[in-house]
Amino acid sequence: MTDADLLHLLRDCYTPTGPNIVAAGLVRSATLTPDLDAPGANVPGVPPRFIAAITLHAVGAGNATDDPANAQLTAQVENRLLGLPSISRVQINLLPALFPIL
Repeated sequence: MTDADLLHLLRDCYTPTGPNIVAAGLVRSATLTPDLDAPGANVPGVPPRFIAAITLHAVGAGNATDDPANAQLTAQVENRLLGLPSISRVQINLLPALFPIL
């Protein structure tokens, strides 16, 4: 799995208004790092597992716990990525919204 694969997977996550988060320009970075603490990480023959670090812009004005749209977006990203056997953990850094509603 590569960073490009990770970005492609994020195309399955959508904003509340419809476009996917990659097409909407919300994803600032998406990187993978080997998870050396994952179960079986040091066992020969066990496929590697990764930590997915995602930085994206919020879709709502509040933070992830205050705004339901942001909470839904972060849960959607986590659920999409944690469903893959090669991803062991997801770290999401939520930036302020690009165009906050005043």
